[in-house]
Amino acid sequence: MDSRVESDRTPVLGENGDSLRITNEGSLDNEGINGHISYDIDTSSTCFPRSRSAHAYSFSGSWRSNSDVDMRPVLRRASSMNGSLDASLSMSLDGHIISAGIDEESIFQAVVFIEDAYNYRSINHKVSPEELRLYRWYRSRGVNVVRMLVITLLHLLAFVEYPSSLTWTSDPRYRHERVGLPCWLTQSTELLCLLLLLLDNIIRIYLMGVNYFIQHKWDMLSMIIIIISFADWCVSFGMGCKEFIRFRRILRPYFLLQNSSLMKKIVRCLRRTMPEVISVLMLMLFHLYIFTLLGMLIFPEFIVKPKSNSTMPHTNDQDKEGSTYFKSLLDSFISLLVLLTTANNPDVTIPAYSRNRLAALFFILYLIIGLYFFMNVLLAVIYNQFRGYFLSSLQSSLRRRRLGVRAAFEVLQSKIPRAEHIGHGLEVGMGSGLIRSIITRCNLPKYIRTALLDELDKSQNEIFSATEFQTLFRTMDKDIVHKEKAAVRWFVHPNLRKIQRVILHNYFTYFGMVVVTANLLVISVELSLKKDTSLYEKHSMLRLFNFAFVIYYLIEQLLKLWANGWARYISEAGNVFDAVISLSLMTGEIVLSAVNESPFYQEHGASLVNGEPIIWNIIRMINILIMVRMFKILPYIQSMNLVASVLLDLLKNMKAFLGISVVCFYAFAIFGIELFHGTIKYEASMVNQTFECGSYEQLEYWANNFDDFYASIVVLWDVMVVNNWMVFLYVFERKTTPWSYLYFIAWWLLSVIIVLNLFTALIMENFIMKWDRRDQLSGVSYDSLTVPVHLNTVHSMFKDLLQEPADSELLESLMGHHYLRVSGRDEDEMRSYSRQDISEIID
Repeated sequence: MDSRVESDRTPVLGENGDSLRITNEGSLDNEGINGHISYDIDTSSTCFPRSRSAHAYSFSGSWRSNSDVDMRPVLRRASSMNGSLDASLSMSLDGHIISAGIDEESIFQAVVFIEDAYNYRSINHKVSPEELRLYRWYRSRGVNVVRMLVITLLHLLAFVEYPSSLTWTSDPRYRHERVGLPCWLTQSTELLCLLLLLLDNIIRIYLMGVNYFIQHKWDMLSMIIIIISFADWCVSFGMGCKEFIRFRRILRPYFLLQNSSLMKKIVRCLRRTMPEVISVLMLMLFHLYIFTLLGMLIFPEFIVKPKSNSTMPHTNDQDKEGSTYFKSLLDSFISLLVLLTTANNPDVTIPAYSRNRLAALFFILYLIIGLYFFMNVLLAVIYNQFRGYFLSSLQSSLRRRRLGVRAAFEVLQSKIPRAEHIGHGLEVGMGSGLIRSIITRCNLPKYIRTALLDELDKSQNEIFSATEFQTLFRTMDKDIVHKEKAAVRWFVHPNLRKIQRVILHNYFTYFGMVVVTANLLVISVELSLKKDTSLYEKHSMLRLFNFAFVIYYLIEQLLKLWANGWARYISEAGNVFDAVISLSLMTGEIVLSAVNESPFYQEHGASLVNGEPIIWNIIRMINILIMVRMFKILPYIQSMNLVASVLLDLLKNMKAFLGISVVCFYAFAIFGIELFHGTIKYEASMVNQTFECGSYEQLEYWANNFDDFYASIVVLWDVMVVNNWMVFLYVFERKTTPWSYLYFIAWWLLSVIIVLNLFTALIMENFIMKWDRRDQLSGVSYDSLTVPVHLNTVHSMFKDLLQEPADSELLESLMGHHYLRVSGRDEDEMRSYSRQDISEIID
């Protein structure tokens, strides 16, 4: 049986009227479908159906299309098709490939959703083309940089606002008149920042919708804070910027929290962790209170009756413990609280212990329970509870990423006719050319885009189902990428190649490490035995050895440059580090030899080097740089490499945790200014006055005050370190009221108990992850063309513990999207089409 049909028609595809003109000339016989199609396509992208196997069908022709779109046909013999096809099929050969006209709007939506997925952003925003263009601009890197610059400028105003921190010292004894900026300048700058933040929130509300704004308290509270700030700004401007209490300044850190998703996660997790932390703190408070009462009973303040020639009672001089540290309930409580931080140990124990050995048992038992038990329990609670809640929060982030990828697939799939209108014989999905076009248009980091395209090239699929599409984009989760290195330029001559292999071998590098270690040992021996002569004599042994070692370092780097070639040499950070150090050392030795002659050539005359300060600095710098070069050894010792990599990862992942610290310091510093500004005053009569030993005045802590923002931060830092922090407790209690204790205790609880323990938990988690993956940190061979780069992030730390969300969960979320209308078809609905409807597929 054979039949032919010719037609010329223009079906309308897609919602925007993308068209596909096809002229068919086909034939049908018992061997299958054979035909020829001339087609003229005018569309931006194409999506094709897929079948498990194939009938042979050849295509030829020309098309006008986006160069990134894959137009290859994918109709093949289906295994479920047996026997010959009906003759009626010949009457329907004219037509078009299914879903050949996905419109530009859908592609743009898919691109934005992929970008949202990579950045763990919510996709619950408006999706019209104009709004998507505004949204993409709003989320662009440039706008984010401007937003953070505005927030940073707003926070930096605290240094120049009244009271200004622009003085050389904060010590009232030496502090001159403050340099302050005009009120109109600081106020207008603050007003501009607030207006920009208001505009930022208005755009966010417009893009996300009012419902999103009402449901998300962070955005709603941001608008409330901006309104309060505007009202407080008007009050400050009316008072000439001379007031200390400005409510809006203590609210500024909120904008830092609002614009960092990771910081918001940390705050939410801390809030959920607080009930467990408070329960342990209550036990610690009970322990502290019981020992306070015991201390007052064991070390009472004895009142001695007045003597015959005296009318005033006095305390027993031999019982200083009770009269100094346990004279009242509040003093006893504060003394033991400070002892819990070991800041006043053993001072608080000495008066009683010097009279009775058994007195030490009281303080030892108190510290064992409070310091070594409750403090460690607090760390364990914070680590365990915060880790659990943070893991749950990161699970939500993973769900947002998967939802963004699935949304991208669904908006493209929505242009494909539903299965019930087509039949059951062929699968449909996204063409690889379309996916490639989407990836190249996304604003993704280069290494992510490259990894996605490489994964796409490795795949044998022409068409991707929903599962395959999501699997492809899981490449964004990878925390290890392979950085390409320039190939080694091998020499032709056999002898040169042998020398090149020796230089490129790891053993040559190990030998260099041995030389550096020997150099460091020489410096240590010379400085310990002959420090006076080693640095000051022109021809000391230290100068001779250093000069010889520097010559070796320079030759070593020249040989490495010769063997590797320029491109490969500079591709390794270790080589660049060694080159900079070696050149700096050689420059220092040349300058030193030019001024004070070579260490190997001695003339008659003075044996000491030129006493100019610059010469002494060069000598010290040479020795310091040699010691700095020792850091190159760390990557070659696995245990040290593990610790060093943890420290480097902390620096990379510390932005959110550093932001939390900035928020805490900023808010408490502003609050401290409002509470204690002007409390510390120095008078000229205090010069010859005698103060109590260990007091604020006797220790000359005058520079530690709350008179300006910078000085307040330093005081908070000193209290957080807890060394001698009781000095600040006592002086501000004397200058104000005992209620001032609450401020410093609250700061100690927040900074030391919460934030520092949280930081410790981060170090523990990072180290555990590194230890579990230590086998992946091994080096690569000298002739390797790629090197693994570990992109460890906070998300990658918990990656192995996260669970993939179910497809039904993702589809349910998509169906609840306020602005996106998708079919929500699952895999079962996307299966295959019947053979009697192949004509519709070809049409």
